Amino acid sequence: MKLKHFLSFLFGLLLTGSLFTACGDDDPADPAPNDPSQPSKPDPGTDPSKALSPAEQKEKMEAIALDFMNATPASDFKDIADLSQHIAETYGDDYEWDAVEEWAQDCFDAARTATGTTDTETEHYGSYTDNYIYTNYTALLIASNFKGKFTAANGRWKRTDDAGLSFVFRDQNGAECVLKLETSGQVKPVKCFVLDDWTDYDYSNYVSNDYYDRTTYTIGVPENIVVTLTQGGKSVVKTTVKVDLKSLSGENFDISKSAITASAVVELGNGYKFDTSEVAYTGNTKASVTFKMSKGGQQLVALGMAADVMGLPACNVDAFTKGNFDGDDYDFDKANGKNAFVKVDVMGRMQFQGVVSDGRKYADYIENAYDNDDSESAFKSYLNQANSLAEIYLFYDNKTTKHAAVRFEPFIDEMWNGTTYWTAEPVIVFFDGSSYSTFSAFFNESDFKTVINSFKKLANRYAELVDEEIDW
Repeated sequence: MKLKHFLSFLFGLLLTGSLFTACGDDDPADPAPNDPSQPSKPDPGTDPSKALSPAEQKEKMEAIALDFMNATPASDFKDIADLSQHIAETYGDDYEWDAVEEWAQDCFDAARTATGTTDTETEHYGSYTDNYIYTNYTALLIASNFKGKFTAANGRWKRTDDAGLSFVFRDQNGAECVLKLETSGQVKPVKCFVLDDWTDYDYSNYVSNDYYDRTTYTIGVPENIVVTLTQGGKSVVKTTVKVDLKSLSGENFDISKSAITASAVVELGNGYKFDTSEVAYTGNTKASVTFKMSKGGQQLVALGMAADVMGLPACNVDAFTKGNFDGDDYDFDKANGKNAFVKVDVMGRMQFQGVVSDGRKYADYIENAYDNDDSESAFKSYLNQANSLAEIYLFYDNKTTKHAAVRFEPFIDEMWNGTTYWTAEPVIVFFDGSSYSTFSAFFNESDFKTVINSFKKLANRYAELVDEEIDW
């Protein structure tokens, strides 16, 4: 991956990511400028005396990129990579997993119950008839029902009774490793997905019958989930998940009205922490998420996304996994995300922020532009209307001075058979009075040569950890 493609992706995230996210609370009076869950309030106007020049911004971006790569060397993950590789090579396909598979199958079978009903779907093709016959089952999967201690020895896993679920094995140096799952708090049953398993087939007199077992799976979601991996008594990975479904009535999660709040924190033994918090969704109201990556307490990257969600039809989440699911059966035409934003912070030194006032109109204008890519006036008109709905800015050092904006500009794509076809590209608009620049021109390999070379070296070192090569 070239650095300019990576940087282009960050800007592109502002243009597209906000369209598919959901929403947070109304802006507080004065949100902290480094709070990724809230948009910064940029200074009005475009004072050229405050904005950095394009050359100064290139220099600043290069310094930030180099510092980020220096702060995240591949050597930080060597021990984890060595352990992962040992696990894959030692306890992979060549290891005997029969005890685990039989135990898992027994648990699933015990959780599965026949409803005593069948459904039939019929399709006609001239004189031929296809029948799809589903025998219905339900299954309730609760983590506390999956118990046992599995110990790896002599090329196979051996199970013993235990109050929880754990896997015990040895690392490449003989130290004991333990992978453990623990749950606590109230368990809330939620219908999550439907799986169809083909079982039989027969054919006679132009009629074919396919038989399936259709199982609706209900997951018992606990309030707290903790998964840990220790090596020689020391923590390698600890994942803590908290889920609040207390407001859910019954077992169906209806995307139009149900609500959930959750968080997930992954802590690595090397000091890295990945914190996904403020995950909140309320159907046709609000949803938001905040993510932070840190090392030794120093925040490296923060991401916040939010929007006001509306117009979603009544639809339970398990419906999406049904083999006969048809989106046309639900009215998604009015679904929308307004006041959508995404904010990315890199080491507290560079912030990208995009706000789209109306996600559906924005997407429609872009689609309409490309539907009229052979008409210069129509293409430019739709593109201008899309740009009017988006405010995408670049800030530095958590200050509210806008140093650049991002918007789509029209460019000639090709000329064929007397017709000119148009395309759109994101461009950087500088506030020092200079003209805009395309991404490819701004992030060129000459100005960012040092960063690109450093990025390649870093990527190669990460690839070497897993015995891979990158074809540049």
